[in-house]
Amino acid sequence: MPKVTIDHKTDLNASDAFTKIKKFFETDMDIRRFDPSVQCQFVDSKMTGTANGSQFKAQIAVSSAGTGSNISVVVDLPLLLTPFKNKVQEMIQSKLGKYLA
Repeated sequence: MPKVTIDHKTDLNASDAFTKIKKFFETDMDIRRFDPSVQCQFVDSKMTGTANGSQFKAQIAVSSAGTGSNISVVVDLPLLLTPFKNKVQEMIQSKLGKYLA
């Protein structure tokens, strides 16, 4: 499976960033259109989570970085969706910027 890795830095503290990331993966309609079967599970104490569906799998992690935080999202796509790898990466980066603004 091809992997898409997205790293995003934000001025939000890790706790606030994690709350917003959870909201993004649990409610964003673009993700639901891409894969309506996606299920999310988060571990609040570790600020990590997974999003698993029939079209993709994602590992999410938030860590502190000074006064802000780092967000890491690694998405596994099936081989059939390899041509859309860049589009998926662009969409997630754009959404992270929106949700974490």
